[in-house]
Amino acid sequence: MNSHSPLRLFSLEYDAKTNSISPHVRYISPDNVLKDLYSILNCELVTCTEIEVNGKLFDVWSDDEALLKDKPAPNLYIDDDLIIFGSVAFAKADKEGRLVGLSHDDVQLLWHFACLQFSKLLNFLKRQRR
Repeated sequence: MNSHSPLRLFSLEYDAKTNSISPHVRYISPDNVLKDLYSILNCELVTCTEIEVNGKLFDVWSDDEALLKDKPAPNLYIDDDLIIFGSVAFAKADKEGRLVGLSHDDVQLLWHFACLQFSKLLNFLKRQRR
């Protein structure tokens, strides 16, 4: 792949105005990864968490300061100890740790994963309210 080819990401973007989360396929420049992630995630500081989905490793990029914002919105449930707030973007890294784009199959796998995790997030939030 050409080093200047856009990288495909999958994102779950939180909109504070409508209090909604929507899925997107986004393309970013390999030359402006952080700048593009800041724009997609609507933040100024990101953090990256590695997760495994069906035996494949993915990076989950999120707003490192999401919990400091007014009315932080839970977006992605990984487990009871890891819930990600605000918008998230999924990508992969190569052996050198550089961001690489997702395949079409990766996007489909992550969409399915996100859908399954949503009900787990709702159940977790219900348990917390008791």
